[in-house]
Parts: sequence; C-alpha cells; structure tokens
Amino acid sequence: MSILLVLFWLLMTAFWAVRIEDKRLKLNHPGLIALGAVVSGVILYTTTPALVPLEILFYLGLSLAMSAFASSCLHHDERMGVVGGAALTVALVAVPFITSGAYIIGAQSLAEIPQVETTDTTVDLIDTDHIRLTSAKTALWRADKVIGNLGYKVGVFEPDVQFLNGELTWLVPLDYNSVDKALIYAGEGTDGYILVSAEEPKAEPRLVTGIPMRYTPNAILEDDLTRHIWEDYPTYIIHDPVFQIDEQATPKWVTLLSQPGLYGIIGETPRGLVITDPVTGTNEFYEIGKQPAWIQRVYDEDLTETYLGWWGTYSDGWINSWWGQRNLKYPTGSVYIAHGEAGASLSAGDPDVYLVQGTDGNQYWFSAITTPGKDSSMVGYVLGDVQNGTFTFYNAPGYYNDFGAAANVQQHQKVAMAAGLEVVQPIMYVIDGQEVWIIPVVSQTGEVMEIGLVVAHGGETYVGTSLDDVLTQWRGTGITGGDDVGTSDNTSVLKEIEEIRKLLDQLEAKLKAEAVQESAA
Repeated sequence: MSILLVLFWLLMTAFWAVRIEDKRLKLNHPGLIALGAVVSGVILYTTTPALVPLEILFYLGLSLAMSAFASSCLHHDERMGVVGGAALTVALVAVPFITSGAYIIGAQSLAEIPQVETTDTTVDLIDTDHIRLTSAKTALWRADKVIGNLGYKVGVFEPDVQFLNGELTWLVPLDYNSVDKALIYAGEGTDGYILVSAEEPKAEPRLVTGIPMRYTPNAILEDDLTRHIWEDYPTYIIHDPVFQIDEQATPKWVTLLSQPGLYGIIGETPRGLVITDPVTGTNEFYEIGKQPAWIQRVYDEDLTETYLGWWGTYSDGWINSWWGQRNLKYPTGSVYIAHGEAGASLSAGDPDVYLVQGTDGNQYWFSAITTPGKDSSMVGYVLGDVQNGTFTFYNAPGYYNDFGAAANVQQHQKVAMAAGLEVVQPIMYVIDGQEVWIIPVVSQTGEVMEIGLVVAHGGETYVGTSLDDVLTQWRGTGITGGDDVGTSDNTSVLKEIEEIRKLLDQLEAKLKAEAVQESAA
C-alpha cells in the first residue's frame, strides 16, 4: 500500500484527536480517537478516492464534520457543533461550487484538450475488411452459452474489442456473478476468458480456461481490481480497466490513469497506464507513449466520450453552451429499443463511441456528430486515435445520423413485422466511395438475425440475412436477366449524383465556416 494513503488516513484521524475547550485545543476522548481511526479507514477503503485536491478537501471536510459532531455530543459543546456544520458545508457545498466555477471559467480550455482537427475530405480510414457485425450484446450472449460447468461461480463480464490474429475479436473475461461467490472462490480465481469473433456473428466462441484470475472488477476485498490499483497509485483517477492479450497470449488488465489538467480541479489528462496481471496482481506503470507495443488501446471509451462532449459543448464558451448554442455539436451513437404493448419504439441513449479497425493498422473510436434540434441528420463524424488521442472531425452535413439510420432499419418491413427484433451498434463505413451505415439486427437475446444497410446521404435502406446479401442488394448486382444493363447504367448515374451531392455539401459547409469566421472577426 502506498505510504501516501497511510499519511492521509493519519491526517483524517487527527481531526478526531482534538476538541475546543475554553478556546484551547485539548485531547479528545481516547475512544473517539479510536473510532475516528476505524471510520476514516473504512471510508477510504470502501470509496477508493483519488487523492487530488478537491477529493482531499472533501474527505478532510467530511472527517472533520463527523469528529466535531461526535465530540459535541460527547462533551455537550456547542462550539464543536458549529465547527462540524462549517466543515460539512465545505465538503457538501463549497467543493461542488468550486468544481462548477472551474467548469465555467475553464470551459473553452476543456474544449481545446482533445485538439480536434476538422476536414472536408472523406478518407477511407475505417477498414471495410473488418466490419463489426457482432455487437457487445451478441458477444455476451454467445459467450454465456459456452461457460458450461463454470457457471456455478462465474459469469461473463463487459467485453472489450482487440485485433487478434488478423480479426477484430471480443475478449470476454469471466468474473464472479455474486459477492458470496467472490468470497468463497477467491482462492481459485475465475478460470479464464472467452474469445468471440466481432466480424462473424455465427462463428463459434472459444473458451480459454486454466487461468486463475484472482484480480477482477467483481472480486472483493484485496482482490478487487480497482482497489488493488488504487492502493499503489492513489494520486490518480482510475479509469475502467480494459481486458487485453499480450504478445505471449497472456491476459492482462490495462488501466488508464489520469489527473486534473486545469487548476488541479478539472480536465482529466492521461498520465500513464497500469498493466495488471490478473493472476499474480503485479502492477506495472508506464508513461503515455512508453507502453509496450502490444497494448492496442490507450484512450478508453469513457474518456473519449467526455472529450468529445467538451469539444462539442464548450468550443464557444460556457454561456454559449446553454444560451444561443451556436456551433454546438453533440456526439451520438447509442440507440436502444423498448418493447411494449404498442410495439417496439426506438430511443436515443447516451453518447457512445465504437472501436473500429483502421486501414493504417491502428484502431479508432468512431462517433457521429449532430447539432441541437436535428434528430435524424448529422453534421459530420469523428475518428479518434486510441493510441495518441488525436481526433479528426469529418464534415458530412445533411447525412443521416446513427439514430436516423437505425430508425430506417427498425421500420423496414423485414424488421418491423418480426416480433422482438431490435437494431444495435450503428457504425458508418466508406464502401465503394460512399458513406453507409452497417447496423446489425438482433433478437432480444442477442442473436444476429439480419444486417441493415443505410446510405448515409439519402437514407436508402436495405436489410439482408448477411453482409454479403445486403451489399449485393445495395450494389444492385443481385438482379438478373435482361435488366442488367439498365440497372448498371442507373447505378452509375446514382453514384455520380451522390458524388455531386457530396461536393455540394462540402462547399456549403466551407461557405458556412467562412461566414462564421467573418462574423466573428
């Protein structure tokens, strides 16, 4: 355990050791000091706070408040009650107020952290040879089917995508399915993980066993993964651990650590990575840029979504984010289906990003970008490099966004007429020079039933039993007989029209940007 944690625990306990009497500090009751040591230790152990300035102030204020109220009751001293009230006000009121003030003052600085580059050029950066057809829901469903006789103690945990052996693959770690199982079988570990193809939804998953993984997110006490990392690195904000495989095919947990970059209060800035061996618990820290080559993902999903939110919301300041809302951009990405008596209804969830394989061998976070009041159209999309955190915004005004494309597929006759089907994981690819949405359609359990394709610039929608099927429909090569020539000609004309539309949209976006710059000047 870090010596900093011990020192902070002693500092919190010290507030229980003194009281005010006759305007002098006196030693408190020994029993109260002992109680303070226990309470302070339990609070730190259970909440695992990052020892950054505001967190430190909050926990010190909370500790002082509790000790003052306890002392006031024990010694019937009203002055200690006043001290407790003041300390509690600092912890519960002043700390959130300072945080809010920092967001107001530093809003534009937050927006500049991602350093998003804007371009009007469409780049075939997303590798269409590795299209994700298996969603996280499908991966969990398929993985759960092969647990077999391990189901008495473990279940499937949140999966992560990694590029393994030339294919995008879901890595699904096994983890305890209840607290009592985590306690009973702590010595055995969770036995391993499951590999599920992210490209072939019908491919058989592979169970890898014989790995006694003790340190996992659902473990308890000293085996709890977050607590285990926190005890060695308490001065960092700990992000969600990512399950990855190293060059020896050994599973590891890779966890991003960050610290506030603005005023020591807000603006999470990556500082390093911790690699944790799930069997031995060994932690290894690497600065960003110096991590082993096998680590494919540095910037995690949550931080990427936070960065895109700052960039899109605060680029013109905090006031503009709610008053005027000029140039506001919102990352979208998450859709879900609610099944009720009236049928299936599509809703937009929280902003979401999807990991895709790049044609350059790197991986990227993808997200569509929309503006206030536009439910079905987008202004562009963003690709963020998972290694170095660089972002590029591609202008694509007037295109269907993920919600609009998902709605088209959900309303398609083949989907709407079948009970229980729902769309998941809308990702846009550039195929044959055109942006198209590829959207799996799954049953309520997660099994892939259909594949949807929506042309981003027109909304033409196709649904097929496989990716090849839906691509064939879209390209028009599935029609036979004497209409082949006419169909080919029509397809060529439509493609030319699409190209003209894209050029006009790019010109419109450029003119709008120039107009905004002139008005600002």
